[in-house]
Amino acid sequence: MALESTHGIRLAKRVAAILKCSRSAAEQVIVGGWVQVNGQVVDEPARRVSEEKIDIHPQAQHGSVPLLTLLLHKTDGVTCWPKGQTRGQSSIWEVLDPAQRCEADRSQLQVSPRQCKQLLSVTPLEDAATGLVVLSEDPRILRHLEDRQSPLENEMAAQVKGLVSPELLARLNPPGLRTSINHQTQEVTVLRLALKGYVPGELGRLFAHNGLELLSLKRLRLGRMNLAPLQPGQWRALLPYERF
Repeated sequence: MALESTHGIRLAKRVAAILKCSRSAAEQVIVGGWVQVNGQVVDEPARRVSEEKIDIHPQAQHGSVPLLTLLLHKTDGVTCWPKGQTRGQSSIWEVLDPAQRCEADRSQLQVSPRQCKQLLSVTPLEDAATGLVVLSEDPRILRHLEDRQSPLENEMAAQVKGLVSPELLARLNPPGLRTSINHQTQEVTVLRLALKGYVPGELGRLFAHNGLELLSLKRLRLGRMNLAPLQPGQWRALLPYERF
């Protein structure tokens, strides 16, 4: 007891006492960025406090906070693979800069850097691809996104070099894939593709097999979630009523 008096107590213990909740629930509130110590957000449950002023966001009542899910407009060269599996480029976790939060985000959720690092991604894209990527800590959403029995539809836009003839377009419509021409010139054809589930590399292999050079690939939609209004590099939180 004397040790705690001299060095303070863990912030998680203090928050648990204030909210009358479990220590683990208090840690979730802290990591989520819902706690301020002397007016500054602190997301470290182990931080020791004594007489500091502790403020807890009203939305974090009873130690219960929404599980976080983020939608990100991934840019070219950013990897969806965890650090340690990359070749030195930035990962999707490292580009979740607060300055890049979309102005259209109406969630009012607190998002802390520590919490972002704990999010999981089960909707990867190739490093060179762009578009919609999902990161979440919600087990129900992660299971839904990973469900191979009922995979979500992915809508993609691909730019390929040159013209795509009607015969070639027919070969780009195997079972399970719908491909149409959105726009084309002598130099470039823009294709729209819809397919259930997506494995990085599969469209690139299809194009290469049919003699097409893939110039760019972007995911525009995942289930009901659209990329708009996110600009390249921007992100926002999933709203409580939104469903994939």
